[in-house]
Amino acid sequence: MSEQIFNVECGFFNSLNGDREYYAEDMNRPYKRVISNGVFATAQGTPSTDLQVKSDTANDMNVLVKKGQGLFGDKWFENVSDISIVVPSNTGITPRRDSVIIQVDNRLNNRMGSIVYRTGTPSSNPQPPAIGTVTDVIEYRLANIYVAAGATAINTDAIVDLRGSSECPWITSLIKQVDTSTLYDQWRDAYQRYYDEETEAFNAWLATLTEELTVATSVIKYESQYTTQTDGETVIPINIASFNKDKDVLLVRINRLFAVLGADYSITNNSNITLTKDLKAGNAVDFIVLQSVIVGDTTSIMTSVTAINERVTEINNRLSSDTGWINFTLEAGTAFDSSSTPACRKFGNTTHLRGAIKGVTAVNTTICTLPASMKPAMNFQFTSAAISSGTATICVFEVSAANGTIKLIAKNGTIATGAMLPIATNFIVG
Repeated sequence: MSEQIFNVECGFFNSLNGDREYYAEDMNRPYKRVISNGVFATAQGTPSTDLQVKSDTANDMNVLVKKGQGLFGDKWFENVSDISIVVPSNTGITPRRDSVIIQVDNRLNNRMGSIVYRTGTPSSNPQPPAIGTVTDVIEYRLANIYVAAGATAINTDAIVDLRGSSECPWITSLIKQVDTSTLYDQWRDAYQRYYDEETEAFNAWLATLTEELTVATSVIKYESQYTTQTDGETVIPINIASFNKDKDVLLVRINRLFAVLGADYSITNNSNITLTKDLKAGNAVDFIVLQSVIVGDTTSIMTSVTAINERVTEINNRLSSDTGWINFTLEAGTAFDSSSTPACRKFGNTTHLRGAIKGVTAVNTTICTLPASMKPAMNFQFTSAAISSGTATICVFEVSAANGTIKLIAKNGTIATGAMLPIATNFIVG
């Protein structure tokens, strides 16, 4: 009998007279196939505050980085207590956008993990500072902080939480779910501030018109929203049929931040705008059109006001819609335990999934079907790990855009019948 032997990397082995030594990278290597990098989310029913950046109510110009754990650069990372950071003042005339950053420094002279506050450059259209530009230094962006010119306080709506984004993902492979209630609180605060500011600006503009014009004047406000479907989109439809670029006022927001005409976009025609930089799939572009209408009697004015109120009510209902958690009707498998019943929830234009199952062991198994209103914009895939007796099997699921089914489509090993299989993710609704 003959054989050919080819050496590969393998570990760990006991040392004999010091002939087996290992680097930190060797110790971290097993994490790569089992756990993705990011923030450890919390168990069901527990608010996901791990490493969350919040306003510090005790100090107006401070932000807090909450305690929590994660895996960054394939290294374990833990902030054992809340950190209060003083936000540098902005004495200029334009706003600034800063970032709170997770940093893992692999350089030999440092070899440490840190939380870094990095200031941006003041601008009329401020951008967050760059990250990950230094060799052997790995960085993840936890949050962006909007610092207005002359700001005296950092409120919740000035903080954009980036946990769960591509810049700082959640780790959900080895837990039951993500509780995103803390993100909803921030979203509601930001929307309320936007609504208040828009109402104030609208009233001031209307007052100016009625003072300058000698005829009865009404102003009608229209809104629409578009979600990008593919990466690289630059031509965005306005979807407001009555818009006239030569007569009306157009306001554009990209991911809830106001865009600047000329710098960020141009008005192509009455139907579209063209962005100066392309967007990835799933980004939200909002349009607000203000139209002035000269009318001849109070009846026409009241009709216009009624139309405005109806439109505002419609928009508020759409933006604040929340179905609450709805338990799945499982077509295969069962809930892993009583505290991990699989469920779905639609908040705004995003569907969230949580929970864990057992008893699903074969690929091409349909686990459940989402309500029609919660289907993704396009087929959506996510990974999880079936856990049993300390062994993890990586699994891939697909959510169908056509019929809303959630199906196990791939695995890299055997799934034990009683293994815990988490289902936790979120995606844009079609």
